[in-house]
Order: sequence, then structure tokens, then C-alpha cells
Amino acid sequence: MNGAIVAKVIIVLVAFPVLVHAMFTVAMLVLGLILPALLARAGDWSDLTQKAVVVATFLLAVRGSYGVCRSLWPVAPIKKVTA
Repeated sequence: MNGAIVAKVIIVLVAFPVLVHAMFTVAMLVLGLILPALLARAGDWSDLTQKAVVVATFLLAVRGSYGVCRSLWPVAPIKKVTA
């Protein structure tokens, strides 16, 4: 198997989900300290606000992981064209 294909498979199956999980966990740990105070002010909207914060945090973790994995993605070197 080609080395670039193996690297791509490892990035997709290992690095991406691990990074999403790590980023989401760290963000939720930080938000766990702040969120109760914010939800107390939300009143009737507290359940919806909590769900929205969790979904937004997950989407940001996915986007952050995509950015990291995109930078790790192997690309073929551009050959210099000489005329």
C-alpha cells in the first residue's frame, strides 16, 4: 500500500475523531465552570440554551479538528516545470 494512502487512512480513522473528542472535552470542561451561571440568567430558556451551547461546541471542535487534520494531509509535491 502506498505510504500516502496509509497516512490518509490514519488521519481519517484515528487523528480526526481523537482530536474532535479532545477539543470537545476541553471546551466542555471550561464551559462547565461558566455555563451554570449563564443558565441561571436564561430562565425558561436554560434547557434550549444548554443544548445550543453543546451543539455549537461540538461543531467548533469538528471544525478545529478538520483544520488540524487538513494541515497534516499528505499532498503530492508540485513538480517544477522547466521550459
